Amino acid sequence: MTTGQLLQRNLTYFWRTNLAVIAGVAIAVSVLAGALLVGDSVRGSLRDLFLLRLGNTDHVVTSEGFFREQLARDIQNHPEFSPGEFAAAAPLIALEGSITHEASRTLGTGISVYGVDERFWTFHGQPHRGPLDREILVSDGLARELGSTAGDALLLRVQKPSEIPVESLHSKKEDLGSTLRLTMRESLSSAALGEFSVQPRQGATRAVFVPLKSLQKELDQDGKANLILVNENSRSEADATRQSARKDLLVRILKDTASFEDYGIQLRVLDEQKALSVESSAGFIPESLAERVKMATQSADTSGAVPYLSYLINSILRDDKREIPYSTVTGVDAELLDVMQHGESWHVAGGCDFSEGKGTVPATAHLPPIMLNEWAGSDLQVKLGERVTLDYYVWLAEGKLATRSAEFRVACIIPMKGLAADRDLVPDYPGITESETLGDWDPPFPIDLKRIRPQDEEYWKKYRATPKGFIPLTVGQELWQTRFGKVTSLRVWPKRGRTLAETHLAFDRVLRETLDPLHAGFSILPVRAQGLEASRGATNFGEYFLYFSFFLVISALLLTALFFKLGVEQRLREIGLLQAIGYPASRVRKLFLFEGIVISILGSLIGLAGALAYGKLMMTGLSTWWVEAVGTTMLKLHVAPISLLLGAVGGVVAALVCIVWTLRRFGKASSRSLLMGTLGDAETRRRADGEPGRSGDTEMLGHSKGSTTSPRRPSPSPRLLIAFALTLLGLVILLLASFQLIEQTAGFFGAGLLLLAAALCYQSVWLR
Repeated sequence: MTTGQLLQRNLTYFWRTNLAVIAGVAIAVSVLAGALLVGDSVRGSLRDLFLLRLGNTDHVVTSEGFFREQLARDIQNHPEFSPGEFAAAAPLIALEGSITHEASRTLGTGISVYGVDERFWTFHGQPHRGPLDREILVSDGLARELGSTAGDALLLRVQKPSEIPVESLHSKKEDLGSTLRLTMRESLSSAALGEFSVQPRQGATRAVFVPLKSLQKELDQDGKANLILVNENSRSEADATRQSARKDLLVRILKDTASFEDYGIQLRVLDEQKALSVESSAGFIPESLAERVKMATQSADTSGAVPYLSYLINSILRDDKREIPYSTVTGVDAELLDVMQHGESWHVAGGCDFSEGKGTVPATAHLPPIMLNEWAGSDLQVKLGERVTLDYYVWLAEGKLATRSAEFRVACIIPMKGLAADRDLVPDYPGITESETLGDWDPPFPIDLKRIRPQDEEYWKKYRATPKGFIPLTVGQELWQTRFGKVTSLRVWPKRGRTLAETHLAFDRVLRETLDPLHAGFSILPVRAQGLEASRGATNFGEYFLYFSFFLVISALLLTALFFKLGVEQRLREIGLLQAIGYPASRVRKLFLFEGIVISILGSLIGLAGALAYGKLMMTGLSTWWVEAVGTTMLKLHVAPISLLLGAVGGVVAALVCIVWTLRRFGKASSRSLLMGTLGDAETRRRADGEPGRSGDTEMLGHSKGSTTSPRRPSPSPRLLIAFALTLLGLVILLLASFQLIEQTAGFFGAGLLLLAAALCYQSVWLR
């Protein structure tokens, strides 16, 4: 009989025992490969979900504020845009809002609102017709939540955006939202971009789509957008270097096409002052922009940039008796006063000294100086050196409006011309500067219109927001600067011998070259690459399920080893006979090892089918019973061959290790004892198992009869020492994990494993 025939007959004759071993291996492989499939399926489902919502979008261009809708067309028409790298660009408005079903009054909050036109659907290759006029398209999930159907009236509410930061004094603090009454045309499925989103998220996206023109009109942002979608001609998701190069290319294209309006910058030509004025639509000029302007003035060969800081004052008081309500005061740099206009000095009104901390009146010498224009000086009837107080509002960091006061000494009174009559020093403030009269003011802070006098209205009619006082710039910045900037405008004057038009052209060109879009409010995000990376870095559910199933795997492998050992013990006479007829012990072990390999492979093949069932069951559970763990019901089983292979190989290797460990004890038995169906005499077996013999038992109890010496103390059990060591090690790992010195998940599972093993050792010692 050949070895192959013997192996075949052994497998068929001992089929019951082999079937039990196969079952143990199959369970282990099912759990191992199934846990890996769970991880692959969660990551794959989140990836598919993100790509479905993203559509054809690869990059997005966004800004802190709104920019020209035309910018998307300018980017797409740039010579470097389409050749080889990019395909199309589409503008839209993306906001958050709330929606109400008018009939049932059901409210939905946290809604993604998109203002789109046909360019959006063409960009994504969708044959869908976009919303028109007062129509609205709603995602399927949101439609079910609202209980709305086609033809229902929906009330969409969005907050009107403001270029002025919320923390600024002149921003609208209350929620001045805008409500649109729209008619639902239809609901959109996920495949029809109903859950469009450029941000990776696991939960459902509740989105609505409204006409771009209608939303622009409602928000007072005609011709504006705040998001541009860009897609690539060919995608290389794994090529990080190419992704970085494409982002850099988009930055260059944006720099070439963006206008000052897109940056929120206003460059005004002041013909009367023969200067250029750089201002920000946010009110304050950011420090980064101020530095860029100063750099541009040097490269454009100008006289430099002169900063100003204008602020609205509640009142200018003289000895708490006479006051001027609601005026503007501007901070200027005293050292630059001589170059403000044609080199004309404003050190007028003999004895006027605008240097901070100096004065002609000793009683007020410690106060900072203030220059009043002729109108304010006459109205207050103030003299040089007298004290005046400025009352003004500040918006505190904790979100409260507070009133502050500052005292100044009158350094000089200047005539109503030049600087004193310059109404362009004050930036545009919504609700104030566009008003025809003081009584028409509608600022975002409280005012008392009863304080306004006829002469104040006359001043506004003639001079508008022209400052009535000037203080040192450093003092004004201490009082009024915010984290958004320290100046409200920068003036640029031509050098002597150059015209204003020449300076304008040169400065315009240099400032555009100096501005960096990424440092001027724009952001370019490779959303596809970032989303794919986020889906790969999501919670590893495969690892978690492997931890949860670890004890099941160990139990299955132990069961495999026990059944294999039982099968071998039932075949001791066969082993003895094989050795007696000339089979060496090593060959016998190989024979049984081959049997174990065949059995393990059969078990692993069956286990792979079990792994598919296990993975499907876990996906069903995560999509229904445990949906809170992943936040979405759109999970599908993703079968990865590498995970099945790793699970099968891992199960086979673990089973073979158990089999080899089982076979190693039988090589010590003699052929005679094996033919008798035993592994040797009882004493040999006890010693092989590490148990004390009878003589040892006697010594444990004491010396032989008649001995008078004290009995010898028994040595500690090895299992007891192992149990103690495992307990100590488990507690140490648990302590390290609790202080986050090691990875918490692995630490807690590892500590639990060690403590369980220690408990089993304690139980074994107790039973013995």
